Amino acid sequence: MSDNPILIIDGHLDMAFNALFYRRDLTQPVHVLRDREDVVRSGVSEHPDSLERRVGPQAKRFTPTVALPNMREGRVGIMLSTIMARVQDPGAGTHNAVRTQGVAYARGQSHLAYYQALEREGEITFIKSPNDLDTCVASWENPEPDTPVGLILTMESADPILGPDQVSEWYEAGLRSVSLTHFGANTYGHGTGTVGGLYPPAFPLMDALKETDIVLDVTHAADLAFWQILDYWDGPVHASHCNCRSLVPGQRHLSDDMIQAVTDRGGVIGLVFAEQMLSPSWNWDDPTTHYTTATRAMRAGLEHIDHICTLTGNTDHIAFGTDLDGGFGLELSPTDYNTIDDLQHFLDRMRNHGYSEEDVAQFAHGNLIRLFKNAWC
Repeated sequence: MSDNPILIIDGHLDMAFNALFYRRDLTQPVHVLRDREDVVRSGVSEHPDSLERRVGPQAKRFTPTVALPNMREGRVGIMLSTIMARVQDPGAGTHNAVRTQGVAYARGQSHLAYYQALEREGEITFIKSPNDLDTCVASWENPEPDTPVGLILTMESADPILGPDQVSEWYEAGLRSVSLTHFGANTYGHGTGTVGGLYPPAFPLMDALKETDIVLDVTHAADLAFWQILDYWDGPVHASHCNCRSLVPGQRHLSDDMIQAVTDRGGVIGLVFAEQMLSPSWNWDDPTTHYTTATRAMRAGLEHIDHICTLTGNTDHIAFGTDLDGGFGLELSPTDYNTIDDLQHFLDRMRNHGYSEEDVAQFAHGNLIRLFKNAWC
């Protein structure tokens, strides 16, 4: 833990996915989760919760790094965490893909139910309004050991929204940020790994979203879809978990023009802590460059922060958007990272790198607070 811990907002986590898909009890510390999923000499864990007892391509285990007790330990007191399901033919390389939009809706409802159960247990608290946000931030000024982690509910790919008439249902449930696409070509358009734009249903959906104060997330939009979104949408935007294409090649990242376009609208860009988002050797558009061992440290993220701040001339548009345990685990996390409470060490690196305490606070929480307060006014 840092000697100077401050509130951190993580702009992108997949907590419900990890709880339901990997069967993780996220109310337990990470060391308990690792013990439950560890393997013995036989290659199959003796614990009944072990993923090794599953069969099929999705049985692959990733070492967990995120759990609610560790978040509290590291003052990661607020999270943007997802409802996540996408319409795409399931395969060995997919994890949250389903075949129909109806199943995507059902999967999304299960994620929502998980967060509601956590709130009932006092583990988290939904943040749906400026007052909720202020109350949660205040609770982390002098937190108790059991202070609830705040949740701003997000949706990674809009496939669980069956149509424009259902936007109000999701909004009432707490949804405050949504991306239209994810990996592949989904219900509303082209996402990461594809070339193309939005499909016709995306436009009436955006019309319905405009009637709320939901923020649109441009993460995972294919290039053409990205520009079509910004051309049509005049509401608030952010890129919850994106790094810089000029530093790490591939369409998954934001080009300098995209960074400028998002930040010109007051948007915030979340820094991802994954090997595939930090290593310049990993090209998202060239699968032959992909590998499975992490080599980059958290400090590599400073390069992406520096680049965005140089483009914009300020520190108003940077934040955490770690995506930790988002379809990967410790194996592809930075080499100087073990569990989510280590994020405080990155703030120390920012200080040592020359960022002021005000800059550090803006990155840690201030910019995302401003983004959502402005959206909710």
